[in-house]
Amino acid sequence: MDKHIKRHQALAVRALPAAIALALLSMNASAQALQAGASQPPAPAVSNQAEAPMLKVEVTGSSIKRSVADQALPVTVTKAEDWIAQGAITVEDILMQMSTASDYVPATVSGTGNSANMRGIGTSRSLVLLDGKRLSDSSIDPNNIPVSALDRTEVLRDGASSIYGSDAIGGVINFVTKKSYTGGSITAKGATPQLAGGGQSEGLNFIVGKGDLATDGWNVYVAGDLQHQNALAQSARPNITSEERRVSAGFAPAHLSKGSNAVPANVTLVGGSSKNFTGNPYYATGCLAPWSTPGTSNTCTATAGANSLTLTKENEQASFFSKGILELNPDHRLSASLLYSSIHNRPVKNPTFGINASIPNFPALTITPASKYYPGLGITPAMTGITNQTLTLAWSLIGDLGPTVLDYNTKTARMTIDDEGRIGAWDYRASLWSALYSSHTTFRSGFVNSYGLLAGVADGTLNPFGLQDSTGRAYLDKISTNGQTASAGVTRMNGLDLTANRELMDLPGGPMALAVGASAWHDFTYNTIPETVALSGGQTGGTAAANQHASRNVVAAYVEIDMPVTKALDVDAAVRTDRYSDFGSTTNPKLSFRYKPGQTWMLRGAVGTGFRAPTLGQRYFGAVNGPTGITATGYNDPVLCPGGSPGGNTGGTALPGYDPAVVCNARKPINSGANPNVGPERSTTFNFGIVLTPTRTLLVSLDYFHVKLRDMIGQIAQPAFFTNPAYANLFIRDANKNLLYIDDRQTNLGGLRTDGIDITATYTFPKTRWGTFGAQLDGTYINRFETQVDRGGPWISSINKFGPLDANVMNFRWKYGASVKWVSPAGAWTSTLNEQYRQSFEDLNNGTQFFHTIDPYTLFNWSLAFSGYRQWKVLVGVNNVFNRDPPAANYRGEGYASGEGSPLGRTFVARATYNF
Repeated sequence: MDKHIKRHQALAVRALPAAIALALLSMNASAQALQAGASQPPAPAVSNQAEAPMLKVEVTGSSIKRSVADQALPVTVTKAEDWIAQGAITVEDILMQMSTASDYVPATVSGTGNSANMRGIGTSRSLVLLDGKRLSDSSIDPNNIPVSALDRTEVLRDGASSIYGSDAIGGVINFVTKKSYTGGSITAKGATPQLAGGGQSEGLNFIVGKGDLATDGWNVYVAGDLQHQNALAQSARPNITSEERRVSAGFAPAHLSKGSNAVPANVTLVGGSSKNFTGNPYYATGCLAPWSTPGTSNTCTATAGANSLTLTKENEQASFFSKGILELNPDHRLSASLLYSSIHNRPVKNPTFGINASIPNFPALTITPASKYYPGLGITPAMTGITNQTLTLAWSLIGDLGPTVLDYNTKTARMTIDDEGRIGAWDYRASLWSALYSSHTTFRSGFVNSYGLLAGVADGTLNPFGLQDSTGRAYLDKISTNGQTASAGVTRMNGLDLTANRELMDLPGGPMALAVGASAWHDFTYNTIPETVALSGGQTGGTAAANQHASRNVVAAYVEIDMPVTKALDVDAAVRTDRYSDFGSTTNPKLSFRYKPGQTWMLRGAVGTGFRAPTLGQRYFGAVNGPTGITATGYNDPVLCPGGSPGGNTGGTALPGYDPAVVCNARKPINSGANPNVGPERSTTFNFGIVLTPTRTLLVSLDYFHVKLRDMIGQIAQPAFFTNPAYANLFIRDANKNLLYIDDRQTNLGGLRTDGIDITATYTFPKTRWGTFGAQLDGTYINRFETQVDRGGPWISSINKFGPLDANVMNFRWKYGASVKWVSPAGAWTSTLNEQYRQSFEDLNNGTQFFHTIDPYTLFNWSLAFSGYRQWKVLVGVNNVFNRDPPAANYRGEGYASGEGSPLGRTFVARATYNF
């Protein structure tokens, strides 16, 4: 590992004991939303607790305290215990259920973490807070936050750049931890799929605290979560990725597909006196099961997955949170907190792209008669038309190396120190915080050096047409890169926040309030990719990537004023100025109002502007004039391999003199790195809603939202280059039309605009002798979601279909989450039935044989909890009650909608909590 990363991680390790000691010495890290209440009732409409008195508190989206029912902004507040009752075990489960607030981006078998993508406009435009403070300047894995320390989640479905900073365009998710805790609690939890084969998870949560703020003047607690999930083997759910399912999603059957990388390798003979020739020496004998089967054009086609993948990755998480608070006197409070987490993911995937390492202009893999494995020399069967020419190979090593396995390790350490209190008429809070994020990726298995493979095939040591003998296996071991570092990085952020508020004067509706704030932070990021490591579909090569680092300073100031013009009308105005050391300054105002003439209805609305600077990675990392890698999958070159389906990887014929293995169904060199010239993006958000409370037990809110981005930072989705002729100028070629690379750097594109309606309804039925029932609905209807790739260009709709910039974001026209909750008369028993619904969606349909639509998807989770014993609380439940498989899909090439549905099937969950 690079010395810079080691130094920063060592600093974090040395700081850890001191931070823990500080937290345990009765200091607490309170944050902007620490004392937050709810602008709406908690999600489940039934509670077995008495109603809390109406208090003035801070809620996400404002720095001014007000009554919990009088928010002008659409904030949804959900208690942690209600998430648990709906089947949530981890923060990942919580995000999956936020259908109103976010399009969740889960980690698939090839991913490393998770992030929230509110409104579908990008994870970097969705701000995740912990106790009101930002976690990072870009997308963050919220699984770093321990569930045991959570008190509630607050989701602001409106932009908040005027309060929190430039990246709060799509909305804010604030994870609020417990203010204090006395006593102890330990929870054991687990989930087991009904079908065998893996996917089980187990965990342990604990929280212990001491001290009473009211009597002792101090409190301190420590909470921790330990979680482990086993991988689910593909062979355990053969129906999900079967050949029949893939065909139903639009993939061509194996026997109708022209093989690319396979074992045994397919060969190509280019030019000469005859036309291009492709085939396989083992086609006539049936190829090599289970790795490949006969395809078209006398080729062998790789078996999809070969039952060697995992449908869910192995995952381990450990997170710890400590908070302490000390009342110095009635007007001053000192506090501190510490968060530390470690997340380990182990995704498994097939080396589907064989020797084509992600090295720009990597040499083609060839074989000559110098190899004893050349067709027709006695080991490998002869092929008609092959007479001592040099052959290009399309080879996968899945049979020899197995699937590729990576180890992703991320660590987070975050400490805050707060001083809050009152000086004269001012309430103030000063916060000092520091955060360190590190990542380290290691090749675990299935990786060898690509240049070594070239040499091994050339001298006859390796057999590309079958499994290796003992000499070949020894050679693969010799060139193995397993255990080597694939990449590593560290991000360090240090900051200072100061807020203060006071009442100014009396207005007809109440006192006018003023809040002012300032903040400053330093952001430093360092990444490195070792010289010998260039990731590919199973191989590594010798390209070097320079160590990269960048930093910036940000200072900001904001003012917010709340004006209760009348008892019914309240107006709030805020403005924030941010100054970036590498961009200059930006100022963003926001105006909101609340009109509540009575107790049965209320109008609310807000309008504001936003500004988002590119992240350090988007602007500085990998900024070169040339290729930085290759495309994620194979494509036909639209100029050099014409005739196939647009954007497909089947059909097409290489022009004379061009190698089909290079120009047809091959991964292309591409520059997808940073751009030092990329500028900021700007936004305008508008929100208008009505809240109806005709009775004490019924609440209905309808909120219209509109978001418009200008100069949007992004990259064109790779399939779009091969389907839209307008991007022909981004194919950088030499004088002979050979493709040098595709220019897909980060850049300022046209824009994005979306609008729709958020719907929330809660109702508590009249009490009966059997108990109390309540129902809740959170849904989002998108009226418009359009992207303008080129400035001044056409607007392209991507509702219920993938857009031109991201082939993974799914913007459903209609989606909702609903739940019904029952509480027994004595309150000891509670039961919750939760439903999650996603509308049908147009599949990516890139290179498939026919048009496919992903079916609608509905999941039901059920739980039953008992808390009749003083020290015990037990919960049992069933996730995916009706055992629904995820829908068939082709958008990720896996055959099913891996980002929307769990392949686990019906799963039994249980948790037991002991309080002491």
